[in-house]
Amino acid sequence: MKTFIFPGYVSIWVAYAATLLAVCLGWNRLSRFLSVAGVALNGCVLAVITVVSGVAPVFEIFSGILFVTFFLGLLGVFLAAPERGGLGVGIWVWIEMVVLLVVTLFFPKEPPSYRLHHADWSVVMFHGFRCLALASACFAAAHFFVFRSRRGERKTLRPVFNQGRNFLLLSALFFLCAEYAGILWCQNGWGDFWHWSTAFFQSTIILLLLMAAFHPPGKPPMSNDIQALLGMMIPMVMLTVTIVKALS
Repeated sequence: MKTFIFPGYVSIWVAYAATLLAVCLGWNRLSRFLSVAGVALNGCVLAVITVVSGVAPVFEIFSGILFVTFFLGLLGVFLAAPERGGLGVGIWVWIEMVVLLVVTLFFPKEPPSYRLHHADWSVVMFHGFRCLALASACFAAAHFFVFRSRRGERKTLRPVFNQGRNFLLLSALFFLCAEYAGILWCQNGWGDFWHWSTAFFQSTIILLLLMAAFHPPGKPPMSNDIQALLGMMIPMVMLTVTIVKALS
């Protein structure tokens, strides 16, 4: 079963890249089929990783990013309606999917090796909620990309902006849940819920960016522009933190 992981990974690449191409060309029916196929393959690979490794597919950057693309793909399939002309939310979602998959090219395509703390529910919840936070932030950023790139349609794009803000709020909730699980992990593992480290510093930066995004200075339209810009930055920072952690 382990031999299925790499061919499955290649199939995910083909399906998501083909989806992006179909969306760019305006082939909505084909893009719908390819996106559903890609998400289904993504889910199958995650299931295989779980069975082979015996742990949730949220540890290590390879399985973690595949979990992110699975959740982001579900959002893209069900909530990102195709648009005629212009850069809609859907095309930005699939661009983000390909970018996330590019990151996985530089890391081993293997299931995470079992470690004792992988059975601790607080550790699983910490990594799982972090992945959900990144996926939700990416989906929010897709809305903000549309809002920023089509300046002449600001009034008609107000619902897109609001939807992006809603998913950024969902991302913040997931991230706070991850931090709470991390507190419990520290409490159970080291006997103290607070120990300043590089990881805490990285989390603080993300939390400060989220706070700034929800409380931008000024009034509309300037505050909307600032909020959209920060909303586009946050998933980049989250992904950078994930990569730095994987390399350390």
